Amino acid sequence: MNGSESTIRVPTTDELANAVKAFADDWGAVDEILYRTCRDHPGHTDRRSVMAKVVLIRRTYSAGIERLVEPPEGGQAVTKIGDCLWKQHVEVDAIIGRLHGIAEPLSPDDMKTIVRQHGRLDALLTQNLTHGRSPRSFVSKYLHFHCPVVPIFDDYSVRSLTRRVRWSENAKPFERPAGADEEYFRFCTRLMRLYTACRSAGIAATVKQLDALLWQVPT
Repeated sequence: MNGSESTIRVPTTDELANAVKAFADDWGAVDEILYRTCRDHPGHTDRRSVMAKVVLIRRTYSAGIERLVEPPEGGQAVTKIGDCLWKQHVEVDAIIGRLHGIAEPLSPDDMKTIVRQHGRLDALLTQNLTHGRSPRSFVSKYLHFHCPVVPIFDDYSVRSLTRRVRWSENAKPFERPAGADEEYFRFCTRLMRLYTACRSAGIAATVKQLDALLWQVPT
């Protein structure tokens, strides 16, 4: 085992399978509804469907973006979020469209593209809604349900992944693309290392399976 491999704690086949089953038992049907909603309404030209997607993903996954957005007078923050995505539909649909050609197994270049497109949507919302505060978690979740290869970023996943994969400047599988959010970049470089290590160990883990593993409540 070389130095970079020794910094990664790869799950066993049983550990991964148990995590996937536990997630499916609790959240599988919920995720199916979110995937289907985004699949049936992929674009952002229809305000009603955009609002539905924002509300469902935000409330289900506690993405926290509403804490970053000042609601309009007499209105709600979620309306302002949905309207931003709707009004910026050309850019939003272009970002998501760039992700649609990515399929597993992922390469480092694929993950770099994901990080770049996440950064584009993060910047769009930061500039128009959150006054400089990154909504990186919401962006990752919103993109994920349109394109399941996008890793979900949240507190549980970050803590779990940090325990499994030590940071190493010399083991980055790809360089940070221009415009990328720094925290999401670091998360995805760690995840890419875990993803590759799993496959090197004969465990064909998907992004969604690793998400289930990392999403388990830390003990």
